[in-house]
Amino acid sequence: MSYHHWTTDKFIRIFILSMIICITLIGNLYIIFELSCLRHRHRTRLHLFILNLAIGDLTICFCTMTSELFLLVYDQEWILGNLACKLTLYIQVVTIASTTFINVAMTYDRYEAICCPLRVFKSFGRIRRIIMICWLCSFIVAIPQLFIFEQSQFPKRPAKYRCASTGYTAEWQRRAYFTIFACYVLVLPVICMTIWYIRIIFTINKSTELWTHNARDQTIALSSVFLTSPTKIKTVKLAITIIIVFVVCWTPYMVLTLIEIYSNGKFHIPSWCDGVLQTISLIQSSLNPFIYIAFNHRRKYSPTLILAAASTHSHKSDRIKRGKQRERGGSISFCSLGETSHRKNTLNSSDGRQRAESFL
Repeated sequence: MSYHHWTTDKFIRIFILSMIICITLIGNLYIIFELSCLRHRHRTRLHLFILNLAIGDLTICFCTMTSELFLLVYDQEWILGNLACKLTLYIQVVTIASTTFINVAMTYDRYEAICCPLRVFKSFGRIRRIIMICWLCSFIVAIPQLFIFEQSQFPKRPAKYRCASTGYTAEWQRRAYFTIFACYVLVLPVICMTIWYIRIIFTINKSTELWTHNARDQTIALSSVFLTSPTKIKTVKLAITIIIVFVVCWTPYMVLTLIEIYSNGKFHIPSWCDGVLQTISLIQSSLNPFIYIAFNHRRKYSPTLILAAASTHSHKSDRIKRGKQRERGGSISFCSLGETSHRKNTLNSSDGRQRAESFL
């Protein structure tokens, strides 16, 4: 069909989807280029997760978005053959599942960094293995797509073909498959991530109160300062934002589709509504790069500045005490010398903590 015969609704949907494709392509290519060019010592564990999310979003752009645009242009007709139909639907589920699994792994990594800070020295090899497992699991759970979808003829247009689900022999199979799909893509990950982030927020609030209490007593608590460092809090906010966007974009489509398949034909999603829901779910892949850019270009504060300032204040207090003791003809006590040595060790420990931030 020539574009001169396109309806206004079809033209608008094609235009919007084309814009989403361009934004997703440019944004994720930029993220991949920026993170790939980072020096090894500047790479963090979170960078590995963001890089793989960008690769997944780029795959969604090339496979899911382009296939949807292709179907829009050709009025849902599939002319690329049976093999392309199976592979396209297979890769679509692979990318969606990989995004979910990587988000879950990233949340658990933030949970470890905040609630179990002694594990921050885990090697990058462990993170790479976790990400590889996420991709492997996504390839495995998507295997049913190869048997469910295939190229078939339209019921009312025998001369034209479509890429549709024809592998179900009963309606309960469709319900069971999509229910399982919704569970491992949305329901179970949201439950796990909610539990971990509740514990993260509780730990941050608790450590903040501990730091405030110790600051009033002019006592340095390395663990509390380390837990509430701006770097850690910023990475937690970044991860939470990415996950919230993912849940908000995919929940409407999942919920309405579940209602439709369990309603025994009583409820049917209108075509325009289905198009809007699919567009919203695809927008998530175009938003992730800008979320990363927004958080990455904020001003960075070193957590050791607090320790350095507090240590400087402590050294000044020591000099004033020693001066007063000299004026009274007294001597510097071994206790005072011990306290000074302890504060030096504390400052040196803070430098070690700053180096440890590179693992976050």
